[in-house]
Amino acid sequence: MPQNKTPPSRGSMLVDDQGRLRPTVIIPPAARARTLKAKAAEAAQHDAPAGSTVVAPAGARDRTRSANAAEPETPVRTPPVARPTAIPGVERKRIAVGLSDIGKLSPLAKPAVLEQALRLIQSFVVESARDRQAVLWGHHLQLDYSDLVSRTLELSQADVLKKATGYIGRMTDILGSIDIEAVCGAPSRAGIFGEYFKKTNSRIDTAGELETARIELDQLVRLMGEALEQLLSFKETLEQHARRIEGIGDEAEASALAASFLSDHLRAIRPPLSQRFLERGMSLTQTVAQIRSGASMREVQIEQPLRLIEAIQNVALVTVPGFLGSIAALTTMLDSNRKLTPTEAGELAYQLRNILQQLKE
Repeated sequence: MPQNKTPPSRGSMLVDDQGRLRPTVIIPPAARARTLKAKAAEAAQHDAPAGSTVVAPAGARDRTRSANAAEPETPVRTPPVARPTAIPGVERKRIAVGLSDIGKLSPLAKPAVLEQALRLIQSFVVESARDRQAVLWGHHLQLDYSDLVSRTLELSQADVLKKATGYIGRMTDILGSIDIEAVCGAPSRAGIFGEYFKKTNSRIDTAGELETARIELDQLVRLMGEALEQLLSFKETLEQHARRIEGIGDEAEASALAASFLSDHLRAIRPPLSQRFLERGMSLTQTVAQIRSGASMREVQIEQPLRLIEAIQNVALVTVPGFLGSIAALTTMLDSNRKLTPTEAGELAYQLRNILQQLKE
């Protein structure tokens, strides 16, 4: 029996092969068009030849999977934007000052002193200044100068000076006690009365006394030669010490000029602080005056080892050894009952006087 192909009417129910009713779904025209297009695309994809599929080895897949798991995702950070930084505090304002302004306070000051005073003034902050800063202005320089003065006293009592001065003094005493004419006219062996008068007489007027004096003079020459290097080192120490004191004087002068300028600058706006700087300027000026007045004393102190060095080099190590050789020859002649002529004795006496004059200068 032929089946009825007539489409069901609107609102009727379809019947499947088993006689059961099926619901009828009515699709809107627009949705129906989209559905038809999707079915056509699916059919075309089903009919197309299948593409080749590349399958990675199991080990490679495991390594890739573990590498992806081991590498955490790095978050992307946005670089910070630079912004101006504001620091709380007092705004620093430099004092308007030049070298010419400071030079008016002390026209004879060194350029280096003026520049140092300028740096001190420019580093001073008026807004944050306190009485403590003014009271201690340049105070450390005065403490350093006090320590250097104490060191000066210690250097004046140095052992090397005492030894060298003692050597030269003893040599001068021995040479001043030698009576060449008496030695040349006296017998080589003194009698009983000669021994008695030798004990009560401080002069060296016998051959035996002259030989004893020669031995001691030879020892003094050797000791002076050893002390020469020590004296040279001591002279350098004194020169360095003097330069340190002069440097303190320049720094104190710069601090005094800066204090005087700051006192004038603060007189109208901060009178109490201005008075403190005025007092410090006067105190530092007195320290500078003391340092400058002691310059001559420091030069004399440096000259002291120089004079000792000159006496040792030109007299003790040059003239005295020659005179000691003449005394040794004279002693040998006296032991052999030979006497010097008046001319030879006069020549020795002249050498002796010349040596004494050089040592006493």
